[in-house]
Amino acid sequence: MSDKNAVLERLSRRDAQRLEKLQKAHKAREEVEATSETEDYFSGAFKIRSENVEQLLTQVPSLEMDILAQHFDIVKREINELQKFVVTSSFFLKEFNMRKYLGIVQNLQTKCYELEDTFVPRKKFGFTRKKLPKSHSQKQHSIDESDSSGKIDSNKWDEKLFGFDSKEDKVLSLENVDLFQRDVALRNLKNCTVSLKGVMGTLHITNLDNCIVLSGPVTSSVFVEKCTNCKIVTACQQLRMHSSLKCDIYLHVTSKGIVEDCLDIRTAPYNLTYDDLDKHFNMSMLDRNSNNWDCLDDFNWLAPDIPSPNWSILDVTQRVTNWDEWWSKTPL
Repeated sequence: MSDKNAVLERLSRRDAQRLEKLQKAHKAREEVEATSETEDYFSGAFKIRSENVEQLLTQVPSLEMDILAQHFDIVKREINELQKFVVTSSFFLKEFNMRKYLGIVQNLQTKCYELEDTFVPRKKFGFTRKKLPKSHSQKQHSIDESDSSGKIDSNKWDEKLFGFDSKEDKVLSLENVDLFQRDVALRNLKNCTVSLKGVMGTLHITNLDNCIVLSGPVTSSVFVEKCTNCKIVTACQQLRMHSSLKCDIYLHVTSKGIVEDCLDIRTAPYNLTYDDLDKHFNMSMLDRNSNNWDCLDDFNWLAPDIPSPNWSILDVTQRVTNWDEWWSKTPL
């Protein structure tokens, strides 16, 4: 009798396990079907929105000059909304499809800026080439002369850019939903910590004093100008650093890092960590296996066989190894 009970119990257990497997399989199938339906809806909505942006862009050549600026504002707003639509849908989109939609958004953004530069030309952010000054005071005098002559005014806010300007003793932060593929600017900050957890198109860092910048991946270029005693953690395709002093750069750069008119710059490999960083690297399409953090070109140093005295590799014992405590407090 006991043997019979054991057999029945074993059969009952097996039936319960089989039923549990069937229920799990049914639930998984429902989830797949729901995700598929959600992706189908997203695909249709994305197509309508992207075609609307394309239509707005095709209208540009036929519009009067006096309404072009307003028209481009509308186009950029639509593209930003399309970006947010993709980013906020990332929890159900497959990675391959995510990259495909992000590529379409990026192409629309590029097309918009190219048309704007053609039909509403404006002065670009850039650097001038100057001879290396003999002292820091002379360097500052040279910078002031450049600003007063109107060649470069780094404190003049570009309408394309957004970010933080004229802050002191603050902890400032932006997330990917606002940052994604935007041109971001940090200007005139003192004793601030800035966290940028997301993917940017470009990052302009100008006139910062004793600041910490913790940045996610930047699709194209990071421009650093007139910064003193700062720690900058960033990943990008290209770095351009100009007229800066005593800064540590924790860097991932896939192409070139360039310094000009700089002194006491130290580099270390990018070592930032935060939730979604891997996803943001995938969105940015930067190659994580290619990093030239220790190969900067100094435009003021032409001797090929002698290392530039203006930058060096930060000693391992002096590097910040964990930035977690700095997300929420200002520099010391």
